[in-house]
Amino acid sequence: MAASLAFMVTVIAELIAHSNQEPPLFALSLLAGLFAVAALATGGYAQVVQLTRWSRRVRNRLLVGVPASLLVLVLAAVNMYKQQAPGGRIDSPGPAASRTPHLDDEDRSLFKPGWYGESLSNGVQVVLTSFEENAAESRAFNRNTSEPVTYATLTIINLGNPQPVTLARTRVTLLLESGEEVPSMDVKPLLRLSALDDQMRQRLTEPRMIAPGMMAADIPICLSSQFRWERVRAVRVLFQTGDLLVAGRVLTADEKRNLTEQPPKPQNTVTNLSAEDWFKEM
Repeated sequence: MAASLAFMVTVIAELIAHSNQEPPLFALSLLAGLFAVAALATGGYAQVVQLTRWSRRVRNRLLVGVPASLLVLVLAAVNMYKQQAPGGRIDSPGPAASRTPHLDDEDRSLFKPGWYGESLSNGVQVVLTSFEENAAESRAFNRNTSEPVTYATLTIINLGNPQPVTLARTRVTLLLESGEEVPSMDVKPLLRLSALDDQMRQRLTEPRMIAPGMMAADIPICLSSQFRWERVRAVRVLFQTGDLLVAGRVLTADEKRNLTEQPPKPQNTVTNLSAEDWFKEM
């Protein structure tokens, strides 16, 4: 009985892990291990009883239950180790090691170098910013992923559109100087299960409606760890009304600071009154 329960719990844990593309849940692995230990203890007692009162039915159950319990126990131990191991994987120490060393060189400054682009169309402002590997934001995000990635954020603000705008996809397409187009990675399969909280799920919601005066901030954009943002000339963001191109380039920290400190440019708005005055002057 205990061996059957251990096997069923293990199957459920593996199915959940496969659907989420994450290591099996620690609680389910622990429960399966406890059932397997109970099955082995029961099997040991049954084997002792077999010495005095031999039974073919008990012998057949032992031949099936003991090996199955041992297998489940080993699998549960491996799954629990995966959860406790840094980076959530037992066979990938490289990515885990690349996230934690040299914490003293982590860039926590307000202005950091990286690719920056922004676009304003129909009252909707779109801003995309990338972070280098040693940036605090990049390392914080990579601690919650199954493999190291190049991290960037997408922010959309509905400044003046009277109607809600809808972001069709949180993934973007990068237009390179060579003419190639590179899609960003799907974020959800990269995240560990503990990082998929309600806030992250809201940031990754597709489609996402942004009401007037509201903002969709810090939508994660991920690419492979070897990707170089210097090759990117623009980023295409997909709205339900169509695509929006965001041009940009790699800026230094000083260039970003100067860009932020620049006074806002006066907008060249034309009203009916100004048009009437211009006509009178004619």
